[in-house]
Amino acid sequence: MSAPLTPSTFYVQTGDGSNFISWSITSGATSYLVQRSLDGVTFSTVATVTGTPLYNYYLDNAYDVVNYPSGPAVDTIYYYQVAASNGSGNSPYTSAASVITTAIGTVSLGFLRTQAQLRCDRLNSTFVSLTEWNQYITEARKQLYNIVTQAFGNDYYSSSTYTYTTASGVQQYPLPPDFYKLTLVEVALNPGDANSWVTLRSFNWVQKNLWNYPNVYTFYGITNLRYRLMGNNLYIVPIPTSGQTMRIQYVPRPKTLMADTDLVDGISGWEEFIIVTAAMMALLKEESPTAVEFKALKDEQLAMIMESAEHRDIGEPQTVSDSKARNFSWDSNDGGYGSSGTC
Repeated sequence: MSAPLTPSTFYVQTGDGSNFISWSITSGATSYLVQRSLDGVTFSTVATVTGTPLYNYYLDNAYDVVNYPSGPAVDTIYYYQVAASNGSGNSPYTSAASVITTAIGTVSLGFLRTQAQLRCDRLNSTFVSLTEWNQYITEARKQLYNIVTQAFGNDYYSSSTYTYTTASGVQQYPLPPDFYKLTLVEVALNPGDANSWVTLRSFNWVQKNLWNYPNVYTFYGITNLRYRLMGNNLYIVPIPTSGQTMRIQYVPRPKTLMADTDLVDGISGWEEFIIVTAAMMALLKEESPTAVEFKALKDEQLAMIMESAEHRDIGEPQTVSDSKARNFSWDSNDGGYGSSGTC
């Protein structure tokens, strides 16, 4: 008996924190050696696949530490190679294949680009450069981000927090560089008490002078402070006193995708919208007539997202809020202790 030949086909896939390695069955093999590397140069064996029947695949799991104690880390690029083995020796290893281990629900830029190229049958085409593919995918991802954010607020993209300390005589405070949409403005009655935050209302610019009496806020959360977005600044009336702690919660703008390891939250398969849109953009550059077909696919994906995205909390959907039941008593119309509330 001689050593078996190298498996003729070899694939690596990733998803949900696991890397799935598969290869062709090799005649005469009694086991397979699976090796992994962080740099594509130095490999170590992570599994020896044996048994009857002899499987031709292996799951490298990042979450199942009991069965896969040396599993990969998520958001990390790995290289794999496989060799067939029997009592006479081992075959040469396959050429290494790389993959970025992604967490549950996330996909990488590298994965999205490959899928978009496969979708429009342009995997080995050089008509669209790698930089252009990345640009198309970034643009498609921003479209998806805008659609979900505009329609469903911050239900799907968590708010970031930015804190200010007011200065004497200063009414305008710069928004954070990655600011996209505002979700909440608060002031702390007592910065040392995590339960002392009071929610602020916005004001209409034509009414800004209604609030030009001294800054007041009380232990019970009553305050006349108001805010308004003015360009890239948060504008506060009346002029806040020095040393007050304020914070905003906001939806950050989506980042540009550049490295293959950059990740996108696919939520529930919504990355298909990105894949189809990027493929359509590539076909439009080629002036291919099939771009029309991808436009129809994009519209189908958009309709699916709009239908399934509403009410992420299906156990208790959103209700109408009574704005008078906030932490403050000033009415937004008359500037005083008005009795009328708005919903």
